[in-house]
Amino acid sequence: MTKTLSIELGKFGIRVNAILPGAVAGDRMERVLAARAQAGDRTVDEERTAAMTIQSLQRFVDPRDIAALAVFIASDAGKSISGQLLPIDNDMHRAS
Repeated sequence: MTKTLSIELGKFGIRVNAILPGAVAGDRMERVLAARAQAGDRTVDEERTAAMTIQSLQRFVDPRDIAALAVFIASDAGKSISGQLLPIDNDMHRAS
């Protein structure tokens, strides 16, 4: 859909990109970890460790980094970027 829209809207100077965030740090992720821990009879720290095994960079995505990416691609600095899928997921390499 991103590519199709970028092709259709490009003639009007409209750029279309998709930001693909991974697991984002924050209250929601903490609730997810707690629920998984409870369901699996594990600790939250064990769940956090397990979540880190599927990504090269051992951390959750900082929401400010997602915002910075959105600002960049919307700015003049990103004026030549369109039709792209932009993962910001700490190199998550498999689904959990």
